[in-house]
Amino acid sequence: MHDLSTFSLDDMISCGAMLRGLGEGARSMEDTAGRVVRALYENLARPATGERSCALVRFFETERFDALPADPRKFAQRMAGGEALAPDTTCLQLLATAGDEPAWNDPRASAGHVAIPLPSETALARMPMIARLCAQLGIATSSVLRPARFTELAERTYDVFHVEHAAESPYVPAKASFVERYGIRSVVGCGGILPSGQMFAVLLFSKVHVEPATAQLFRPLALAIKLAILPWSFAEQEDPTTSEARRAREVVSCAP
Repeated sequence: MHDLSTFSLDDMISCGAMLRGLGEGARSMEDTAGRVVRALYENLARPATGERSCALVRFFETERFDALPADPRKFAQRMAGGEALAPDTTCLQLLATAGDEPAWNDPRASAGHVAIPLPSETALARMPMIARLCAQLGIATSSVLRPARFTELAERTYDVFHVEHAAESPYVPAKASFVERYGIRSVVGCGGILPSGQMFAVLLFSKVHVEPATAQLFRPLALAIKLAILPWSFAEQEDPTTSEARRAREVVSCAP
């Protein structure tokens, strides 16, 4: 276990090695994402008591509207109201979730995040947390809304999303029903762009205070997570040996 309140470089290396191997034997991107959120939720805890550091961990990925499974596609269309969504509309899909509440352990049970349509930059701007996530990771909104395969963006290393004081931040919604009720103190996120052009992001809603220096340790973890899900990025089915994958291996290869 790794205590998020005292998360160190050694913790990052060990955690990265764990995350890197989660794709082995997985059946799908969703399966791998489920392993990632479950591993983070269960392993970020106080070793002495087992008390978990996070109330909720979620894994999101962007996907074309016409590529969504049937149920998320119906959800996205309902979210759009009367507006018909174009087949290539980017949607933010909740691939996996793990948390303190039973409903937080099944993405299909989410009330508002199963698949969120993002037809325009205006629509993205109406979601301050997601817009801020893209900004802090260093991902242009145009890259999210109009992804391109084999993009050079997939070779970049991205920054982290960090809200140090969740109760005071305009970027974290549901203050009374979520932040206050579950004692959310900080939010940390990491992610990047896959060779397919899709964005992925993992968000951790922490019950312990996470300082900026600690949040930066999640930057290499994004590479470890990316390595775990890389085989499911269709653009690299035949060649998962890009410099991005090699760099991810190097980051965590020194783990015991």
